[in-house]
Amino acid sequence: MPADAVVQLPPLVPPSNHTLPAGVEQQGTLETAPVKLDGKTLFRIAAPAVTNRSDLGTQVPVEVRASQVEGNLQRLLPDTWSHETAIQPANLNVVVETVNGFPVLFAEGASFAQPRVILTVTDADAQYYGISQAELASQWQDELEQNLRQALEIRQPEALRQTLRTFFKVLIATISTSLLLGITWMVLGRREKALRQQRHWQSSWLQTQPASTEILEADQATPSPTQGLIYFLSLQRRLQFVRFLRWLNFWVVAFTWAIGSAYVFRLFPQTRQLARKLVIAPLVLLIAWFVIGLINRLIDFTVDKFIQQLAESQTLTQANLQRINTITKVIKGVKAVLVYAIGVLLVLQWLELVPGSVLALGTVLALVISFAAQNLIRDLVNGFMILLEDQYRIGDVVKIGEKSGLVETFNLRITQLRNPDGNLITLPNSSIVEVENFSRDWSRSDFRVEVAYDTDVDLALAIVRNTAETMAQDPDWQAHILDTSEFLGVEHLSHQGMVIRIWVKTVPIQQWVVAMELRRRLKKAFDLQGIRIGIPQQLWIQDN
Repeated sequence: MPADAVVQLPPLVPPSNHTLPAGVEQQGTLETAPVKLDGKTLFRIAAPAVTNRSDLGTQVPVEVRASQVEGNLQRLLPDTWSHETAIQPANLNVVVETVNGFPVLFAEGASFAQPRVILTVTDADAQYYGISQAELASQWQDELEQNLRQALEIRQPEALRQTLRTFFKVLIATISTSLLLGITWMVLGRREKALRQQRHWQSSWLQTQPASTEILEADQATPSPTQGLIYFLSLQRRLQFVRFLRWLNFWVVAFTWAIGSAYVFRLFPQTRQLARKLVIAPLVLLIAWFVIGLINRLIDFTVDKFIQQLAESQTLTQANLQRINTITKVIKGVKAVLVYAIGVLLVLQWLELVPGSVLALGTVLALVISFAAQNLIRDLVNGFMILLEDQYRIGDVVKIGEKSGLVETFNLRITQLRNPDGNLITLPNSSIVEVENFSRDWSRSDFRVEVAYDTDVDLALAIVRNTAETMAQDPDWQAHILDTSEFLGVEHLSHQGMVIRIWVKTVPIQQWVVAMELRRRLKKAFDLQGIRIGIPQQLWIQDN
């Protein structure tokens, strides 16, 4: 048949509203499916398109025909590796004969009682390739003969022994590499533990230091809080780098086993068909997961480097570093969500598990979120406003509604507080209306003490003033106390006694420990002067 006569057949409108089976493709009025041998695609065969696979009638779907051809090829190969059942590759030939006007491909061999049918070249096949049936049969003859002989060669006993030797070499190499990487993992784990301890000690030291607003001098002899914060950020970067190395170590182990498994699956012809389903697709997912995680961590390093450069500037204060630390954690949280979301969408699209483009899917997700997750939107908006207005930071002590505690975690969706009992309280940002910050810039100890009504008021006031000033000059406490002269006086008189009130200005979060120490010192000073704490007064009236 002339080639141009076949090509000029007019295509019809392809059937619609039906889902094609896996591997089947539609080309005009034809459907094609691959013919595979040992996991390798030899060629594609064609058949008229099926509009309704639930009601085939006399039609044979192309995937059924491809399965029949693959079954014919498998029956030509031995089921075992023994010499008795192995077919010599040189004895196998593929021939073409015309049956009922169609070219038919047969397999001939010394061990075959009669030629075995492989497949028939149809008009649909010729139409798909745009050549005559005879030419297509000749092409398939050469391809089938070559691939069948290769399949027989790798099934010979000597080939099996060589394959097994390769298998054990790959297995030993994989196990040895994993053991070496396991040792590296443990060494890095000890290093990570040591850095975590150093960071904990440095953080504990920083919490006892005042919030300095002075510019750091280059020749300053004693470590300042700003220098301590710079060292803390350095420890943070080193810890993150060690964690990155451990993360990379884990992925090297994972890729070692994944690549080794894929190679082993490709060694044996019986498992090659399973290689893509069991190894290739998971390996692609593994690579995608690794790339996404790598991008995420590289961005983290970039952000940390920028923060380190800010920390080394001469005008950076502890308060600024605390704010930058909060903003950094929020940025990293938002960045991680975006990176992983985009990565997952790209992987799903590559696997053809999502229709359309990523942009179209993102639009659909945005609509779903806007209708079904309105609280989440409010959380994000309110969290952004809290960050923008600098209402509180990580490390601040705040009161939100009826809940109070130390801000441990803050991102655009939630705020987590650790209360004095050690309980972790999680609040959605959308519920935050009013915030009391006890540790912004400075704090105050609003101290009250009640003495007996008959106490010399001037003496009591002098004792309170002197005790507070002495404590402020104590080397152990002067770094915590900023001012003791803001307010002092008698606040209240009652039948129980006099309430003396004093304000002591402190560095952030130190007002409670300062108040406890001041109570201890006042108790001793009052005892020395014979001043009694206020007690309720009662008047007894005796009836005659």
